[in-house]
Amino acid sequence: MSVNPETFKAVMGQWPSGVTVITTEDAEGFGGMTASSFSSVSLNPPLISICVARYLRMHDRIREAGRFAVNILSKDSQEHGMRFAGMLPGVEDRFAGVTTRTASTGCPVLTDTLGWIDCRLWASYDGGDHSIFVGEVLAAGIDDTAVPLLYHSRSWGQFADVLAEQATVLDAADDGDALVIPDAFGQPQAPAPVDTLVARVREALDSTPAPSLLLLDDRPSAADPVQLRQALQAIAGVVGRTPVGLRPGAGPMALANVLVALKSGVHHLSAASDTDHYVAMPDLVDMLQRMQVGILPAAALA
Repeated sequence: MSVNPETFKAVMGQWPSGVTVITTEDAEGFGGMTASSFSSVSLNPPLISICVARYLRMHDRIREAGRFAVNILSKDSQEHGMRFAGMLPGVEDRFAGVTTRTASTGCPVLTDTLGWIDCRLWASYDGGDHSIFVGEVLAAGIDDTAVPLLYHSRSWGQFADVLAEQATVLDAADDGDALVIPDAFGQPQAPAPVDTLVARVREALDSTPAPSLLLLDDRPSAADPVQLRQALQAIAGVVGRTPVGLRPGAGPMALANVLVALKSGVHHLSAASDTDHYVAMPDLVDMLQRMQVGILPAAALA
């Protein structure tokens, strides 16, 4: 006995997924649709798959054109998802006003997304009322600072940031074996671009492999929560397994930055007991206790 279709749809709706816009280009021009049935297939050769309903016009356009692009949406590109799903009333040309570029195949690549993959159609398989299109990846790109858009139970959303359960507290007067990036975020009137920090972190790790801790020092109090979040996301792909810590300056954003750090994978914080340049140790400890974050001694780094 087959499962009830409505039950099947409801159960599958409980599986959270990312959101993509699939695009193609043919004699009709650009075509696009929103989809979540997307997956990695192979690394060598680089292959991905998408599933497209046979009744959709995009199904035949992709098959006949032999090419498609996958645009992985960020939380800030939800409007793209709704537009290409036909959810915006009055929008007839889904590409009207949308900025695009092309890469290898000529398929439109959307801007302001989490990442994109440009493919030639490598194979097509029967998938019931869908076709499974496998694409060979010819070009790809990523935006390291973006946050993914999620889809669950017919609702759009994003990841909830999880607060660290424990944090190591260091004294700002003693770096120990930490690899320090001084003035990591630039100056208050001249914040450092994220790319600059990434380059500095990469250079520091090249010269000092496998440090016990990479410590981002913000003595000038240049970082704000948004800049800090972007910076931590950007260096995540560079630091590997090296733990990252934050030494926030004593400026007005200090404790807000601590909260952002604790929700961005940072478990090591540095505070001052005898200087006015950094957030005060009593203030940091009080904040952690109020948030019920366990405080570990510096020896926990060993």
